Amino acid sequence: MTTSSTGSAEGRPHLQVADPVRLRAAAEDDAWTRFSGAASVEAFCHGWLAVTCIRAEAADGILVLASPEGKGFVPAAAWPDGRRDRAKLAETIEQCLAQRALVVAPFGEGRQHIAQPVEFEGQLLGAIAVDVVLRQDRELQTLSRELAWGAGWLEALLRRTLGSREAEAAVRLRKVFDLFSAALEHHGFVPAATATITELATMLDCDRVSLAIIEGRRPRVKALSHTVNFEKKSELTRAIEEAMEEAVDQKATIAWPAVAEGDGFVRRAHERLVQTQGAKGVLTVPLVRLGETVGALCLERNRPFETADNELVEGLAALLGPITEIQRDAERGPLARAWQVMKSFWFRFFGPGHAAWKLAGAIAVLVVLFFSFATGNYRIAANTRIEGAVQRSIAAPFEGYIREAAVRPGDIVKSGDLIARLDDRDLQLERLKAASRREQLVKQHREALANHDRTQIRVIGSQIDQAEAELAIASEKLSRTELRAPFDGVIVSGDLSQQLGAPVQRGQVLFEVAPLEDYRVVLKADERDIRDLEVGQAGELVLTSMPSTRLPVKVARITPVSTPEDGRNYFRVEAKLQQGAERMRPGMEGVAKVTVGDRKLIWIWTRYLMDWARLELWWLLP
Repeated sequence: MTTSSTGSAEGRPHLQVADPVRLRAAAEDDAWTRFSGAASVEAFCHGWLAVTCIRAEAADGILVLASPEGKGFVPAAAWPDGRRDRAKLAETIEQCLAQRALVVAPFGEGRQHIAQPVEFEGQLLGAIAVDVVLRQDRELQTLSRELAWGAGWLEALLRRTLGSREAEAAVRLRKVFDLFSAALEHHGFVPAATATITELATMLDCDRVSLAIIEGRRPRVKALSHTVNFEKKSELTRAIEEAMEEAVDQKATIAWPAVAEGDGFVRRAHERLVQTQGAKGVLTVPLVRLGETVGALCLERNRPFETADNELVEGLAALLGPITEIQRDAERGPLARAWQVMKSFWFRFFGPGHAAWKLAGAIAVLVVLFFSFATGNYRIAANTRIEGAVQRSIAAPFEGYIREAAVRPGDIVKSGDLIARLDDRDLQLERLKAASRREQLVKQHREALANHDRTQIRVIGSQIDQAEAELAIASEKLSRTELRAPFDGVIVSGDLSQQLGAPVQRGQVLFEVAPLEDYRVVLKADERDIRDLEVGQAGELVLTSMPSTRLPVKVARITPVSTPEDGRNYFRVEAKLQQGAERMRPGMEGVAKVTVGDRKLIWIWTRYLMDWARLELWWLLP
């Protein structure tokens, strides 16, 4: 329907007011035109939102999509254009994203906000919210279907975009594999580097790709693409090295012309390289390994490098840096590797950066200086064993059998206490036999006296003396069947409680007894320390059973005979206890430290190492 107003009598033209239906149709046609001709994702989103809002008769609308970095959602389009207060609409769309469902919220008098999520294969990719006139349930259901139908266009765009990204990622991955296969299939650093950068030049349509290694503090070109031999001091090589040095000093990827204006990087060397060589695009990327720059890549071609090219080369450089350094290390000899390690440490301690290494080096120097001038108490440590000052052995007085064992090792005995008893039955019979024979001879001697037979008297008298001697021997043996303690002490060895009735030989040691109050300390001194030990030196002893008690000792004797043990030679050093302990017993072991005197701390801790070095030098030198 069209309304018109008639002009004045002078015949002014008629003014016509357009029909709202026709205006809406024209706006929708315009939106469809922009939507169908969209050449970018941004234009597609704006056109799609305009079509959706016009079809829904919305007064306002916004579209949000997931950010490419995966950090929340960002606005992708708004309709109509121009600044508006869309705070309430944004709250509705946030509620929709949180619930992942259709949200309807009242807004003012006679209006409402409707938000619809956009999902793709179960993944929430965004949402659309519109401001419309208040509607009934049936109209609201129709609008919801319209929004869901319109979201299908957006899902198609996202599916196509994700598919293109996956295809692009697959192409890049294949390029990476091709590049590294070229790097690893050659022996030697230069052939492998040449093949790698040649493959990279072909991959990115470059006229020339150069690879340099940091020597000293400057990059030196080691390989050029499509070239085996080149002049290392030519003008071209120097220009490339200056461009690489510019990127290495700034620790950044430098492109000419700049991809982003105003990035603040210096490009003077790159500009000179472009002017002298005629290239229209130069890209230089440092090669880094473990945070340290080891080289650089310089790419030249007849068109500028784009952002995608920069990202691809930076990713390749991040992997080429370690591979390049590993190949160089494999070609170095032992001396070259040692020199490289020394240079690396020198650079870390005296070059720029590496604050932690410098701090550690300063602390190490201070520690070495401190211990080089500070002195300490030099003491010689040795494993120690406690022995009795007098150790008495109790042996079997004759051949016999064990009848009784009254003590065992560790028992304390008094002088005269019974220790063991031997079987005396045979000795009792022998004594009885000797006594009976003596009585018989006495009778015969009396008869000879009565008969005044002098010859017989003398013979029988000699036999009586012999019988009395045998009787005395038997009695003496009987007295020795009881083995008693010779003095107050402790049983050190000898356990016959499990050998009752066992035979013993004459002179066999059955027990060892040591005094309780008198000990000697036996040190096993290493032959490397024996030169510093002298009689009279004091020290301290700590026993394994009494680790909290320190007992003073004094060196009494150094035996000049060594004993091999565990691959080392040890000397027996005897010391005297200056103060005993109530719980001390012979046989206890511990560690004794003998004080020698004050020495430099660094000498105390390195003396064994220095002695070993002197011996090795003496062995090796003619």
